Amino acid sequence: MLDSLPEKVEKALEYLVTPLAFPQDFGRLAKWTLTRRPLVRELAHLRRHRRWFEHQGFQTVLDVGGYIGAFSLAVHALLPEAQIYAFEPLPDHYEQLTRNLAHLPRFTAFHTALGAESGEISFYRSSFSPSSSALPMDELHKRTFPHTAGVQEVRVAVGRLDDFLPRMELRGPVLLKLDVQGYEEQALSGAAETLRQVDVILSEVSFQPLYQGQVSFSRLNTLLKTQGFRYAGGFDSLLSPVDGSVLQADALFVRGEEA
Repeated sequence: MLDSLPEKVEKALEYLVTPLAFPQDFGRLAKWTLTRRPLVRELAHLRRHRRWFEHQGFQTVLDVGGYIGAFSLAVHALLPEAQIYAFEPLPDHYEQLTRNLAHLPRFTAFHTALGAESGEISFYRSSFSPSSSALPMDELHKRTFPHTAGVQEVRVAVGRLDDFLPRMELRGPVLLKLDVQGYEEQALSGAAETLRQVDVILSEVSFQPLYQGQVSFSRLNTLLKTQGFRYAGGFDSLLSPVDGSVLQADALFVRGEEA
């Protein structure tokens, strides 16, 4: 039925019905659906995968690229008992993240980017903040999504995910979510020890060059194979509004030979 509706109407209905699926938190979600839609965006999208999340039964979730807390909020709604650790480098996003999720009993946030080394890096803040990255934006990205093209270079702290292990308790199964706009290889390079305790990776992957120096899907797939993971399908894809081609997707990588 929804497939026959205009896209904007379909998306609006998807947001509006989401709070009904979570009666235990209906009041807060209904309010945020009307007043802070970016915060409930991930829950509206991931609700269709609710059975998969519940079947996996993740006890710990690492939210790398925490933004303002949209994915962490969705995970909490889907898996209320899970411990969530979020990582976000931009100061205002981190402030919103901690404020938005202050009500969660099992949530910890770290104010940092994640990479191969610890220190400080240049970070390219986009005029459309979800498109911000530790990598410069490619011209294809700017042409395809002109509203994202404005960029301000800032300095942010960066650390290795492995360096945060003493401050976390990773009870399995463990989900690692990566949404770092092309910086996945660097983030994983500093996470070799952590990856040994991870069961599933949900990572944004790119099929066309949206950021300079980004890792491609094929390269990322090869890297994760060496760490014992196999590609196991995906969730949503981002299509080009220009020609309809697939630009990005949310890919699943599962530990083990049989994914």
